[in-house]
Amino acid sequence: MNNDQIFKNRARVLDEDLVGRASTAGADALLAEIVLLEQEPARRRLTRSPRRALLGLAAAAVLAGALVVVPSLFNESEQVYASQAVTIDRDGDWFVFYITDGDPDPAELEKAFRKVGLDNVTVKLIPVSPQQRAPVVGFDKSDPDARMSSTLSDCGKRVEGCLTAFRVTAGIKGPAQFSLGRPAKPGERYAYPADASWPGEALAGVKLQGRSVAEAVQVVREHDLKVAYELDWPLRDGGKGVRYEQDVPASRIDPTWKVATAETYNDGVIIVHVEPGAGVTPPPGF
Repeated sequence: MNNDQIFKNRARVLDEDLVGRASTAGADALLAEIVLLEQEPARRRLTRSPRRALLGLAAAAVLAGALVVVPSLFNESEQVYASQAVTIDRDGDWFVFYITDGDPDPAELEKAFRKVGLDNVTVKLIPVSPQQRAPVVGFDKSDPDARMSSTLSDCGKRVEGCLTAFRVTAGIKGPAQFSLGRPAKPGERYAYPADASWPGEALAGVKLQGRSVAEAVQVVREHDLKVAYELDWPLRDGGKGVRYEQDVPASRIDPTWKVATAETYNDGVIIVHVEPGAGVTPPPGF
């Protein structure tokens, strides 16, 4: 017995079984609904449950004369709340928040938290660079098991108009506060540093990374800005990352050392992060 015959014996519905048969009104309505579902915008599609979508695909397969199984739909997250400012998905043990308002009302976000059972969560907005893409810049909580992480990879695909997104564990116990960034007003000092070379910042388009400290200082002063220094010390265990030593006096900075990054708080000062030269060690007690 060849493979075609084996498939025919196992198939529930074959094309020849449907020849000459008119589709019913119910079948036509179901097919029209499936086509409409595929044409809906991304945000509205979130209101469809995975189970309903799977049933629709299975019905379409019967009408076409073949059986299609889409197991990935069983693992999709499910929308549990939506407003003009935020859409919330439940994804296993996590809630995923998709922010669609660049300057949301904290009270509206707290209402969204309560709607999904996070009754002891408060929201505080803090000024950040308009170019800042990290939605959460602070997460204070009493629950040691509570976790938070930022996610942007599927933000715009998952929810139409999404600006930023983050996820939190669903079972937060005790009080917790999220500090979310809002665009700073003109001249307002940032609560969180921004890359000084970003568009709209004090050194927009100017890259200091890799230059010597002497060159970087000259560029900063040509823009009528002040300079502050931080040293980026490698981790003692050799792992990835650095330890920041802040407010380092100029007397400890070698002009030949290289600049790692340059940041700004929008206050007329450029913070130059410097990589210490070879053989230099951190100060005692650091």
